[in-house]
Amino acid sequence: MTEDQSEETEVEEEKEEKRKIRIIEQIDDRLAIQGQAYMKGQLKEALSIAYEIIELAEPEGYKSFIREQEDLIARIKKLLKEKEERKKEKIRAEQEKLRLEKIKKLKLELNQLTNEFNEALKVEDFLSTEKVLINAKKLLAELDDEKAKTKWEDFEKQALETKIRKELIKSAENLIEESIQLKEKFLFDDLKLRLTDLLKQLKENEIDDYYKEIKAIQSDIINAENSYLKTLEKIEGLVKGVKNHQEEKKLEMAISNCKELIKQAESIKMSELVEDYSKTLIKLQEELKFEELKNLIRKLNTEGLGLLRKGEIGTSLEKFKTIQDSLKQFIS
Repeated sequence: MTEDQSEETEVEEEKEEKRKIRIIEQIDDRLAIQGQAYMKGQLKEALSIAYEIIELAEPEGYKSFIREQEDLIARIKKLLKEKEERKKEKIRAEQEKLRLEKIKKLKLELNQLTNEFNEALKVEDFLSTEKVLINAKKLLAELDDEKAKTKWEDFEKQALETKIRKELIKSAENLIEESIQLKEKFLFDDLKLRLTDLLKQLKENEIDDYYKEIKAIQSDIINAENSYLKTLEKIEGLVKGVKNHQEEKKLEMAISNCKELIKQAESIKMSELVEDYSKTLIKLQEELKFEELKNLIRKLNTEGLGLLRKGEIGTSLEKFKTIQDSLKQFIS
């Protein structure tokens, strides 16, 4: 090797030495910064510097630096993971705390609504119970508690049953009162339908006291209708009897049937029929009176003529005078 070549080699070695020293200095600077960051808990910064140190050390083959930084990277990643877990756990704990506070608040509000519901139901204020139920459903949607939901479903059912019971009792009381008038007017068909429908509802809702009362009314109405139909049947027969006896000139029988017909018609308030047959009765009575007068006149006339033939003129004249008086009395 020549002197020039030897000098050139020394210069190159010196440059390489200086480069390595700079690399070491850069690594040392980063190690110092890294150490401070690590001590301050700035783990992400320390991790980033570790990658930089490895990047500087790998080309130079500084295995000790590389191994040291790889171990540090592993520790930092573990610490970061633990830190992230602690952070998540803290968030979960805060969220759980907020959730429990919210549940507590919702349950307090539901307890207040429970009191309001019971007070409203006690006085049968169904507008208020409906309002309370609407508000409770909003809270239950947020609470997501099946037990509480079931409890309020029972409340809603209770309110509905109480409302239905109250309405049915009112309907029963109204029908009890109306049944008297409808019975007096003989409007059995409408009344029976209403009684049957109401009895079904009372039975389904186990309102036993009113069920028994309405059942008794239904039985009474059935008996009243049967009596009414029998009376109509009697009247129909009497109408035929009056007509037949009148045609056969059996006036006394016709009058008797007519009187009974009027009596039966009055019992079921058939005023038009009463009026018609009251007129028929008068005509029949007048016709009977006329027939009786004719028979009397025939009898007196026969007797008078017989006395006249016997020469009993005075007695005969008395018979004829009786005929005259009877005619005057009939005409007047």
